Amino acid sequence: MRAPTTAAQELPAPAPEAVPARGYWRDVWRRFLDDRAAVAALALLVFIVFSCFAGESIASHFLGHGSDELFPFATSDNLTPRGPFAWVPDVHSAYPPPNAHTPTTLFLLGADGPTGRDEFLRLLSGGQISLEIALGATLVAALIGITLGVLSGYFGGWADAAVSAATEFAMAFPLLLLVIAIGQTIADRFDFVTLHGLFEPGVLSLSVVIGLFMWFHPAKIVRSLILTLRESEFVEAARMTGASNRRIVVRHLLPHIAGPVLVWSTMVVASVIVLEAALSFLNFGVKLPAASWGTLLSANWGTLLSFSNQPPIQTTAWTMALPAVCVFLTVLSLTLVGDGLRYALDPRGEGS
Repeated sequence: MRAPTTAAQELPAPAPEAVPARGYWRDVWRRFLDDRAAVAALALLVFIVFSCFAGESIASHFLGHGSDELFPFATSDNLTPRGPFAWVPDVHSAYPPPNAHTPTTLFLLGADGPTGRDEFLRLLSGGQISLEIALGATLVAALIGITLGVLSGYFGGWADAAVSAATEFAMAFPLLLLVIAIGQTIADRFDFVTLHGLFEPGVLSLSVVIGLFMWFHPAKIVRSLILTLRESEFVEAARMTGASNRRIVVRHLLPHIAGPVLVWSTMVVASVIVLEAALSFLNFGVKLPAASWGTLLSANWGTLLSFSNQPPIQTTAWTMALPAVCVFLTVLSLTLVGDGLRYALDPRGEGS
């Protein structure tokens, strides 16, 4: 005999809750957050960028002077710059000399040399110029390299042969010598291009010159990726629906190469910061009174390890140590962020 059914048994089972699917970039971000070193490096990098681009104007407002202003009495008797947290007479001329009633201004990190500029503000403005050159050169190299890489990998044939030959030709030349040669003959003529004062003289020309000789790295990366992706099923399906080559490249291929190009960009920005410092040592960086981390290093190099009984007359140890620490922390942060992105984009290491 059939057992009677209760009201609870007649009710349908509740449907399981739908779990929203995570997108690709959300998974990348989640894996990136699992890397504590990369997250800490990203936070430090954001702080450095904000300090350089916004902190200099804020600090100048509260301190009451700019990064390029000269303070003749910001040095001691032997012309050695004042140390950190020094109160300097707020006068811009050596005559008449200051007295007890002369107002003073604070130098948080001392002076940068016998000219008496504020080292703290020079570090901030110098970081802004160094980052502008690094980001500008990376952008120029990425635009050229991605364009040539897509043409070479997608269309093949004579386009691939021409781009491959140009890439091998560009890689055969030493980068530093080419940048110096081009910068000495051509780039100096365009130092006046500042986009209505948006950039310091020489920033745009140096960015373009460096970027013109770094495009072959993204070109090779993009070419190898496009060669693999162009035979994929989603590309064939797009062709069958009548999509143009431009639509296939823009809507289907470029989003797939964004991750590797982003990782490459973090590494190149770090490399250009070091390259700009090397050019400044050879006197091919930005011109005074503008400052970069490279020019600050080159002006004070060798003072940190000076063990002579007679200290350097014009510089002191911290004037070299401070920009060196800024370069080190920025390059280290970019490297750790790049490593974190590389793992987040390819956790199994298949594309490494």
